[in-house]
Amino acid sequence: MFIQLLGMATLAAILPTIGVMCVIYLAYTYKLQIWWFIKGIMRATSWVLIRITDGKAAADKRL
Repeated sequence: MFIQLLGMATLAAILPTIGVMCVIYLAYTYKLQIWWFIKGIMRATSWVLIRITDGKAAADKRL
């Protein structure tokens, strides 16, 4: 029983660390694509907010 608990505690400590390292590696490797995706989301969000407040013509003109 103690060995199983020790194994689970070890996995609970190691698996999140491996996950974080993978996320950091992918973010570093694909940072241009990720930045392009974030900019697209921000542009779409701002377009929707401008369209809600000012109308479609104003939103199309600002982009």
